[in-house]
Amino acid sequence: MPAKPESSFNVLEIRALNPLNHNQILVETEKANYNLKFPTPESAGQMTRHVNSALAKIFPNPASVCLIRHGNVETPETSRDVSPNSESSNSTIHSICGGFSETYAALCDYNGQSCREEVQWDVDTIYHSEDNREFNLLDFSHLESRDLALIVAALAYNQWFTKLYCKDLRLVGSFHCS
Repeated sequence: MPAKPESSFNVLEIRALNPLNHNQILVETEKANYNLKFPTPESAGQMTRHVNSALAKIFPNPASVCLIRHGNVETPETSRDVSPNSESSNSTIHSICGGFSETYAALCDYNGQSCREEVQWDVDTIYHSEDNREFNLLDFSHLESRDLALIVAALAYNQWFTKLYCKDLRLVGSFHCS
């Protein structure tokens, strides 16, 4: 029988994954906690690795990913290191410019904003080809302030860019970072 989701949440809302037993995980989010039961311990471990992999792709800094608590449950899946930088991790090498485009897209989605493909194209093509690690916000001064704020938020998680240049730009609006 197919399962019907009763609720949903963005992966960026996850604050912790707590194993309750071999096939049950408590997902703590900003708004609520979700008790997920899996058919096997392997499927619970697979979900945990998938969440870690997704977060590692979005955020290159390990301090940015959710906290995985192993608790007292010891299974072949939970006893391994599932952090994004571990050998057992399924995460891939970050894309060009430190994964800026992935982080930017995730933050846009999380905040309900449209992702500006021109921002991603400029960063992935121009900044990368010129090996330019100084992000010039004036290159995007034609965008609305809330779009600029999400660019700055994505840069906060980025270790590839070393400088941010902006002059006479005002950032207004509220947005959320994970």
